[in-house]
Amino acid sequence: MTSFLQNQGFGREAVNYKLRDWLFSRQRYWGCPIPVIHCEKCGVVTEKEENLPVVLPTEGVEITGEGGSPLKRMEDWINVKCHKCGGPAKRETDTMDTFICSSWYFLRYPDALNDKEAFAKEKVNYWMPVDQYIGGIEHAILHLLYARFFTKALRDLGYVNCDEPFTNLLSQGMVTKFSPTSGRIEKMSKSRGNVVGTTDFFKKYGADSARLFTLFAAPPEQELEWNEDGAVGQYRFLG
Repeated sequence: MTSFLQNQGFGREAVNYKLRDWLFSRQRYWGCPIPVIHCEKCGVVTEKEENLPVVLPTEGVEITGEGGSPLKRMEDWINVKCHKCGGPAKRETDTMDTFICSSWYFLRYPDALNDKEAFAKEKVNYWMPVDQYIGGIEHAILHLLYARFFTKALRDLGYVNCDEPFTNLLSQGMVTKFSPTSGRIEKMSKSRGNVVGTTDFFKKYGADSARLFTLFAAPPEQELEWNEDGAVGQYRFLG
C-alpha cells in the first residue's frame, strides 16, 4: 500500500519514532545521587573519583510532605569543600531516576563484594548474559529497555562483551480474583478490594499450600484465578 501511494504521487514513506526523553524531573530522596558540587568560584565541579560513590544520608532524614527534596535540609551532607579551590561548596540535591541503578544491577551480582569498582570485567564476562529473566510484561517497555541501553553503552566502552543483557524473557501471568468494586475478575489490587490476606492464610494452611496451588493451577506465563478451595486441597495433599 505504501509503495502504491508513493507511485501515485500521494505521499512518501516516513518513519515516526516514539522516542521520549528520560524523565529526570520526578525527584526521589532515594534516587541515584548526581556526583557534582556547586562552587561559587569554580561553578559546577564533578566529584573526585576517590570520593565516589556519593552516598545518600540515612540519619535525620525528614519526609515532611511539603514539597522539595529532604536533601536540601541536610546541612551536614550538603556543605562540602570544593576540591579545586578549597572554598565552600554545596552538593547537588537533585537525584537521577531510580532506573539508573536498576538498569545494571545484574552486572553487580557476579562481583557483589567488590569495593574498588562497580564490577570486575572478567567476572561479568564469564557469567553474562543472563540466561532467564522473569518479570511482568510492563518490564519490556521500561526496565528492560533501560537495561539494554546500559549494556550496549558499557559494551561500546569496553566494560562488557555481551550485546544483550538477557537471553530469554518469561512474562509471568497475574494472579486474579473477583473484584467486588467492579463485579469482574481482575488482577489482585488493594484499590479493587480483591487482595487475599496471606498472613491469615499462611497461619491456617501454610505457605507451601499456596505455593503448590500456584504452581499446579496454571502455567507460569498464564493468568491464575485464585481459588481458596484449590489451595486448601493442596493443604490436604501435603498433609
